Amino acid sequence: MAIHVRGSAKKGESNIRVRVIVLLAAVLVAGCSRHVSVSPPPKATIYYCKTGTNELVRVPFSADPKLTRAGLAAYAVNQVLAGPPENADLVALFPQGTRASVSLSGDTATVDLTGSIERSFQSGGSDETGMFKSLTYTLTALPGIDKVQVLLGGRTVASLPGGAFELDEPLTRAMFAQ
Repeated sequence: MAIHVRGSAKKGESNIRVRVIVLLAAVLVAGCSRHVSVSPPPKATIYYCKTGTNELVRVPFSADPKLTRAGLAAYAVNQVLAGPPENADLVALFPQGTRASVSLSGDTATVDLTGSIERSFQSGGSDETGMFKSLTYTLTALPGIDKVQVLLGGRTVASLPGGAFELDEPLTRAMFAQ
């Protein structure tokens, strides 16, 4: 009789194993049959203008997929301010210590620059133009943004202190094509 019980126990264990394997296979098949769609991170092209030229350098970046449209615009501006990951000395950069806040209204991005840029700007006309060309091309590459209004310390200004580039009107790509 003991042999019969062992046989039953082996048979019961075997049935349990088969059921567990069938259950695991069903779970795996069910999990694999669902198409989980994962959104790719938003891409942004950051533009930097080569020093002393009008030539733009494009640098692709990926951003957090949870960013809103305004968040992506702020991220892009911060990348412009930080400079490229390589060869930063070859592009026109905003003065170190420049900070920005970004807001969107319709097709216009408003960028409020603060920090060291609020003091006298002495880098020269082509670098000044290059900085704002970089900012404008970067923001207008994002969906739905056609114009960039630059503020300095929360105010519309004619130009940077010591600068010559006109900032009192929204900037567009067409302005730099001339």
